[in-house]
Amino acid sequence: MNELGDILKNARLKKGMTLDDLQEITKIRTKYLKAIEDGDFNVMPALVYAKGFVKSYAEAVGIDPYELLNKYSYLFEDEKEKEEERQYVKPDIEEKKAFDIFEALRKLVKPFIGFIVVCLFAFGIYYMVNQINRGLAPLPDTTQSSKDTSSKAPDNKNNTTSNDVYNNNVKTTTFSVINSTKSEVDYKVVPAGDSYKVDLSIPGQKCWVSVKVDGASTYQYLMTSGMTKTFDVKNNIEILMGNPPDAKITVDGQEIPHIDIPAPVTVKLEK
Repeated sequence: MNELGDILKNARLKKGMTLDDLQEITKIRTKYLKAIEDGDFNVMPALVYAKGFVKSYAEAVGIDPYELLNKYSYLFEDEKEKEEERQYVKPDIEEKKAFDIFEALRKLVKPFIGFIVVCLFAFGIYYMVNQINRGLAPLPDTTQSSKDTSSKAPDNKNNTTSNDVYNNNVKTTTFSVINSTKSEVDYKVVPAGDSYKVDLSIPGQKCWVSVKVDGASTYQYLMTSGMTKTFDVKNNIEILMGNPPDAKITVDGQEIPHIDIPAPVTVKLEK
């Protein structure tokens, strides 16, 4: 365990950083940073927090966190934690069963709701076009040429109006949660176009962030109140936030649910 702590500590010292500097960047208390360097995970609230803290520490000192965590994964396997997880799951069994029933009903009803919406939409278009046809019907005339001209004019207008109605059906970007833990939230994004725009802003005080766009490390910075950073994403983006409560993320102008956990959390969005 000390080997992992020594690797992180040596990397920190090479960068000339103190534990206080690291606390400012990661928002992790020096007590826990010191425990990581000493290999003492017993002071951590839980091993899941230790894993998140090690990940944030590694990124802050320029070490690949995934390679490091994979190499020392055995350090985060603890029978005590497994027992706590089992105790945590037991009280929720009935709630999960009820939720599963609700999900089954929702999946059963969802196709019918979609069918009804499509029918209502089609009826609305039909009704609008029908009303337009009535309003633009040709007036009676004594000459055949006037009748021909009057009958042709409504057709052109009707076509234009109908096209306008269909053009108003604008596609928008949508996203949904596919996985959520204490230290990571994964979203599935269905963009309106080939790519989508992600805005990262700080309405709170400050938050250290590390961003990877389409697999490339793009941005690492201690963002402060009022700052906003925009990223154009083709496939996926990964955002590690040291202090999530002070940050806000929007996808094509739509805000994802706010994260209130005062500990490092990674948000992943992928097409």
